[in-house]
Parts: sequence; structure tokens; C-alpha cells
Amino acid sequence: MTEPSISVSASVRASDSRRTLLITIARAILISALLFAAPAWISEASAQTASSVNVAVLDLPIILRDSTAAQGVRTQIEGHRQRFQQELAAQEQALQAEGQTLETQRATMTAEQIQVKQQEIGQRIQQLRQQSELRRQQLEEAFNGAMDQVRQSVIQILTEIAQARGFTLVLNKSTVLLSANEYDITAEVLAQLNQRLPSVQVPAIP
Repeated sequence: MTEPSISVSASVRASDSRRTLLITIARAILISALLFAAPAWISEASAQTASSVNVAVLDLPIILRDSTAAQGVRTQIEGHRQRFQQELAAQEQALQAEGQTLETQRATMTAEQIQVKQQEIGQRIQQLRQQSELRRQQLEEAFNGAMDQVRQSVIQILTEIAQARGFTLVLNKSTVLLSANEYDITAEVLAQLNQRLPSVQVPAIP
């Protein structure tokens, strides 16, 4: 009676072993199929993502160069620059004249007087340099402030165009290696900017 029971147990174990092997093989086949199918899923998802992106290209340097507002800002800044240059040139000529006068009067002056006069001229030269740097900073700040108004208008116009035409991405043309002309909205933005913001007033610089 002992041997049959041993035979049945062995049969059960053999059946269980075959069932486990079949399950393992089935799992391996399923995993393999998933791995081979993954690139197709990725490609399909990428295609769907790409199809949902509507791109436009803008040449911002052209806008900031050719718009009437930007050109007006540069004209005003140049006017301030020329005025400052004339003021500084007049002060520089006055210092040169004082230096020449000192040289002609050197023979009638004591060493102490000469030293005092030289120090005065040196201090005024330093003040002139500081004034020149201050004027440069004032011009730069005035220019940047005025051009910021132009940039803000460009952004507003871009936002409106993107909403109206469904653009989801607007790229600066300088970052794009190649694009079709149909994507370029520079002329459209420039025309609207010239109409909406024909000029910008640069603040007075005392």
C-alpha cells in the first residue's frame, strides 16, 4: 500500500512542475511582447504630442531695430548723449586752459602755490571723470527703461496673436537653425507694434 501513494505524489509533483514551467514561459513571452511593442507606443505618443504644438518664429532683434518706437528711443538717447558730450568737452577745455595758464605762471609762483594749483586741477579732472561715468549710467538706464516699454508691448501683441491663432510656442529666430517662412510672424508683430506704440518718450535727464 505504500508504493502507490508514493507514485501518486510523484505524479502530482510532476504535473505541478510542468504547470509552473508553462506559466513561466507564458510570462516570458508576454514580457518580450511588451518590450518589443514599447517603441511603437513611444512613437505614437511622441507623434500625438508633436501634432499638438503650433509653433511661430519671431525675429526680436529686427523688431527692436526697425520699430518706429525703438528708432525714436535711439534718436532721443543720441540727443542726450551729444548734449552731455558738449558739456563735458567744455569743462575739459576749461581744465586744459587752466593747465596752460599754470605753465605760463609757473616762474612767478612758489612751489607751494604750484602744488596747490595742481591738486585743484587734479581734483577737477577726477570730478570730470566721475561725471562722465554718471552720464553714461544715466543714458544706459534711460535707454533700457524706454526699450522695456517696447518689449512689453511686443509680449502683449505676441500673447494676443498666439491666442487668436492657437500658437503654443513662439521661438526667437536667433535660436532656430532653419524654419519655413510661413512660421515667421515678425512682419505681423512689427506692423501691429508700429500702430499700437508709434513712439516712446525717454524721461528727461537733468
